Amino acid sequence: MSEIQPVLALTNIHKAFGGVVAIEDFSLDLHPGEIVALVGDNGAGKSTLIKIISGVYKPTSGEICLSGETSQFADASEAREKGIEVVYQDLALADHQPVYMNLFLGRELTKPPFGLLDKARMRRETQELVDELDVRIPSASSTIRDLSGGQRQGIAIARATHWASKLVLLDEPTAALGVAETAKVEELVLSLKKKNLAILIISHSLDQVFRLSDRICVLRRGKQIGVRKTADTDKNEIVSMITGVA
Repeated sequence: MSEIQPVLALTNIHKAFGGVVAIEDFSLDLHPGEIVALVGDNGAGKSTLIKIISGVYKPTSGEICLSGETSQFADASEAREKGIEVVYQDLALADHQPVYMNLFLGRELTKPPFGLLDKARMRRETQELVDELDVRIPSASSTIRDLSGGQRQGIAIARATHWASKLVLLDEPTAALGVAETAKVEELVLSLKKKNLAILIISHSLDQVFRLSDRICVLRRGKQIGVRKTADTDKNEIVSMITGVA
């Protein structure tokens, strides 16, 4: 895997808010078709790191390279333009809008000559995508608020799949879901891997981490404790790294 250029290379990332250090000297490469799990207790710095990668925060120091090019994102929209999509735990979906408008939120398709919304095309493309990913919803015209938690999460991941060309960041994508819906979302995450995207997932569930990931990166109080190949470690080692208790 080392011969393949990483999609994302973080080098010596440091982030401080005033005098409080949130991330200290973090380095990680992410490759196409790879799932890396980011684990650690609350306050370890996981969400801060996701926000740095997605352009919400700028690192205090350190380097971000995207497909070999040093990148400085002015904001989250610039990171999206460069092929990075985020699925947050709170989804960031518009509850009162139909599924197809959520999929194209901020990127609506229009038709000439007057720039009217091309709702038929957006509906059609959305339906094709949810069918391809097997996201089971009544239709692309369903209103988000009428869908279950798992269906909503499926739509959020479908949107990321549609727009991401390089990297998908998943922040606790199944935290509020039951067993069956979690299994469905995990299938979707694995489908992103098959599309050769790089995936960074935050999860508190070590069972999920071991089911999905190729590598596991452990953070503790803003410090990178280590990275392990999932196949070469076990839950006991990862728990020890998270807690600092041998």
